[in-house]
Amino acid sequence: MKRYFLIIDQGTTSSRVVIYKKNFEIFDIVQKEFKQFFPNEGWVEHDANEIWTDVKYLITKALKKNKLIAKNIISIGIANQRETTVLWNKETGKPICRAIVWQDRRTSEYCSNLKKRGLGKKIQKITGLELDPYFSASKIKWIFDNVKEANINLKQNNLLFGTIDTWLLWNLTEGKSHLTDISNASRTMIFDSKKEEWSNEMLKIFRISKKILPQVVENSFNFGSTKLFGEQISIGGMAGDQQAATIGQACFDKGQSKSTYGTGCFLLMNIGDKFKLSKNRLLTTVAYKINGKKMFCYEGSIFVAGSAIQWLRDNLHFFKNSNETDKLYKKANKNENLYFVPALTGLGAPYWNPNARGTFFGITRNTSKEDIIKATLDSLSYQTYELIECMEKDSKTKINEIRVDGGMVKNNNFLQSLSDITQIKIIRPKNIETTSLGAAYLAALQSGVIKNTKEISNLWKKDTISNANINKNIAKTNIKIWKSIINTVNNFY
Repeated sequence: MKRYFLIIDQGTTSSRVVIYKKNFEIFDIVQKEFKQFFPNEGWVEHDANEIWTDVKYLITKALKKNKLIAKNIISIGIANQRETTVLWNKETGKPICRAIVWQDRRTSEYCSNLKKRGLGKKIQKITGLELDPYFSASKIKWIFDNVKEANINLKQNNLLFGTIDTWLLWNLTEGKSHLTDISNASRTMIFDSKKEEWSNEMLKIFRISKKILPQVVENSFNFGSTKLFGEQISIGGMAGDQQAATIGQACFDKGQSKSTYGTGCFLLMNIGDKFKLSKNRLLTTVAYKINGKKMFCYEGSIFVAGSAIQWLRDNLHFFKNSNETDKLYKKANKNENLYFVPALTGLGAPYWNPNARGTFFGITRNTSKEDIIKATLDSLSYQTYELIECMEKDSKTKINEIRVDGGMVKNNNFLQSLSDITQIKIIRPKNIETTSLGAAYLAALQSGVIKNTKEISNLWKKDTISNANINKNIAKTNIKIWKSIINTVNNFY
């Protein structure tokens, strides 16, 4: 009877439920976009209730559509947008305000003040993270400073905190499980990744009470079960979306790297079982902990990737479907020297400038929408190059290939751009849904369907390989121009 894994892939712009067969082939996917709130410049919010309602609806829809019942599901896995912050009343189950999204920049000034106090290095030493509004800590602090219900509920011992994984799990288990996994915990900026515990020093800096925090566990774990869809279904795997994709891409060996191109772009390199700080403004974070074995990674974050394509579609109306960008890229004028810095929500690694804004360089009367689309896609290749450069310096390891995934890698011209600019091999796997696949593997490990990560490595299959088609010197010249442009933007803001 039990033949499927049900995976919740909760992203920044949509929620999805993916059903995998026992052999890890996709059986079905259902998806629903949800509303984005932008109440002020640089603010990004989600309705956590809407996210939960959508997830519940999608699970019901997926089961009904495929004539499945709870008995057919081996286990549930969860992958989620990271850092997005939810605080809720545990008695009513209602959030006390909208969720503050990882892209949100409202705490920029607060983070700048902490830097001026010289706290940046201490925070990095304990958490492995750059002091930035990106992470959960300053978002929690903002809620306590600006939402009265937070302090009222805290005094009444009714307040709980969680990132989206914890929020979904708490609802699935009807309040029985208030847990997070180690990969999500390592992104909050209040977690000590070496000691594997909430850091008292960080809690003191951000004035956060430990009693609202979830318990931290491994990625493959008995997270509890849900009875909301008929009979009991166990929940066996959980990871932040980028770490889930790293697992889905089978990057279990030191030096292996993957880059996901979704709403943002996230390049992760496995650096082994030792916590090492970056000297080039990358993040050190937990890749995973499975069967007692913990691995770390360097991570470079580009805040705007797919969301730039979404902006071209929804705000500039350049096309109706994102898939059109592949053909439109090919129509661009190769003689147009157009560059775009897509800092629509600030700049991530290695600049960490929350105030930077998007800028085009080189627009002429001849510039077309195709040229703008090409410049937008190429900008992600240039930013990826900069992340690779930082990782190679930190790890003292040459990156020869990157495994890529996410919706944008369906675009073959973008893959060629990546390879041309970085001058390395770009590999797209047969299953580009690596985020949900990673969560499926974690659930499978907990349920005993697979025994170890070696079995996962054997399941990974490549599909497309892109190699550089342009001369290395041409790439170097273009990179030099790009660097001068992005430095101009960074210095201006």
